[in-house]
Amino acid sequence: MKTFLTLALLALAPLVHADSAADNAAAESQIRASLAQWVEAANRGDYKSAFSVWAPDLIGWAPDGADDTYAREQKFAQLPAQPPTTTYALQINEVIVDGTLALVRDTWTQTTRAQPADKVETFRSFEVWRRQTDGAWKISRWIDGPMHAAAAAR
Repeated sequence: MKTFLTLALLALAPLVHADSAADNAAAESQIRASLAQWVEAANRGDYKSAFSVWAPDLIGWAPDGADDTYAREQKFAQLPAQPPTTTYALQINEVIVDGTLALVRDTWTQTTRAQPADKVETFRSFEVWRRQTDGAWKISRWIDGPMHAAAAAR
């Protein structure tokens, strides 16, 4: 009986791993889609829609200024949508998913309309995503690197 149980567990092991790999791949797809949706919403000044990416336990660190929080992002989400002065482009460099946590490493380009010329800068970012109780993936922690002029992007 013990041998049969051992053989049965060994036979099932690849199926468990396959489900885990499929779950991680689905999570990566959801995260990539969420980031794309955030960029689209932010670029049209719709912070109510952009708000959906944040987890309730959010803490974010920009190079300057106060910590970002869920409550702070909620305030932005309550502002009326209007054309933004700053727009974003995103390059996702890496997504690592393992169970209920994911790490994203990405590079952002932000363009701020200004006279006499637009200001284009890039920065690298690192995000920790968590699967929420409803199955959605949200950003729980983030940290941004320093801004660089677009020509000096790394």
